[in-house]
Amino acid sequence: MRIKFDEPIIGKDNVLEIGSKDLDDFYVSASDIDRMNLFFILLTSLHYYEGNGDTVRAAHLSFLAAYYVFTPLTPPGSHYLALHYMNKAISLNPLPEYSEWLVVMEKGN
Repeated sequence: MRIKFDEPIIGKDNVLEIGSKDLDDFYVSASDIDRMNLFFILLTSLHYYEGNGDTVRAAHLSFLAAYYVFTPLTPPGSHYLALHYMNKAISLNPLPEYSEWLVVMEKGN
């Protein structure tokens, strides 16, 4: 996964290729600042695609934001943020994977 911080919107062709393992790998190799910046890139991209009516990409980005904040990043309040974004992902595109992760996130971290 390659993130360009000078381009805050993840390209349309790349959004659906990003998975949770990519986020884990990024977190392990990135600086503290880039770890945080990735979360904002995910949110910016989510809002962009949602605003343009692309619910599939918006849902995937919402899932990625939920996963990233809940699993590798885990800032204070991560449980609540993760639930918000996972519920959003499910409302935009109710995939079984998203529902499975919601159950995990409801247990807290």
